[in-house]
Amino acid sequence: MGKKDQAYQLRSLKKRIAGGIKTYTIASGKGGVGKTSLSVNLALTLGKMGIRTIILDGDLGLANVDVMFGLYPKYHLGYVIKGDKKLSDILVSVQENVYMLPGGTGLQEMADLDAKRQLKLIEELASLEEYCDVLLIDTGAGVHRSVVVFAIASDSLLLVTSPDPTAIRDCYGLLKAVLGKSSTPSELHLVINMVKSDKEAKEVASRLQLTAKDFLGIDINMAGYILKDFHVEEAIKMGMPFVISHPDCEASKCVAWIAKNIFNPEGVDSVLNAPSGRGIKAFCMRLLKQFQLR
Repeated sequence: MGKKDQAYQLRSLKKRIAGGIKTYTIASGKGGVGKTSLSVNLALTLGKMGIRTIILDGDLGLANVDVMFGLYPKYHLGYVIKGDKKLSDILVSVQENVYMLPGGTGLQEMADLDAKRQLKLIEELASLEEYCDVLLIDTGAGVHRSVVVFAIASDSLLLVTSPDPTAIRDCYGLLKAVLGKSSTPSELHLVINMVKSDKEAKEVASRLQLTAKDFLGIDINMAGYILKDFHVEEAIKMGMPFVISHPDCEASKCVAWIAKNIFNPEGVDSVLNAPSGRGIKAFCMRLLKQFQLR
């Protein structure tokens, strides 16, 4: 038996035991804090770690994930819902272990399907677990209903903010909105982007953590931070994710640390170490339920 066959069997065994892959919603209280940049660079970093990752563009207004990858897919999930395309037709291979699923307005359109078609689509989406160990959902920015819905449906919520006071306030506002609609997600992570130093990152994180604890009664894990790095702007001008264009820059090192902190905290080098969650099917069912609550 080859190494790939062994790895496949181990992944399958793990999923049967654990119940499914883990879903992560990546969200921010306002635009301009680098949320999508983190989503894209995190997905690529996870792929390099051997964790098979699908990134779903869940921005129902302005999709940006494809642009940051330098890709321009012709189709999105809406075509699958209409029956024009199969799911395999729209899934885009970005690099080894990394796929992109263009969402468009497709996920929201699920709510308008009859029960039979909904179930068929959910089963098809659940088949994506054969391709991945982790599903990342990059949402739109701001405290919008669609963002809250994705946050509630996923296993884990990764909040992104910058040190800007407005961004911090809006980040807390988003968290409050999510908790107002549902119980706390199984995990809450925080990433501070564009910080000048480790000290600044810890100060911002501490402020948010204390406020959340005092007023909402919840704990937030400080997943890490990303230092201000001119290589990030260079990468944007080049039309490439910075972990590809500048793999050794400070920002790339920060993303690698975040990836290990969230997805591989024990440092175990094994396909069995990919995080376990409730699976894509359960995610879709929860998502559908939330979209139907109009």
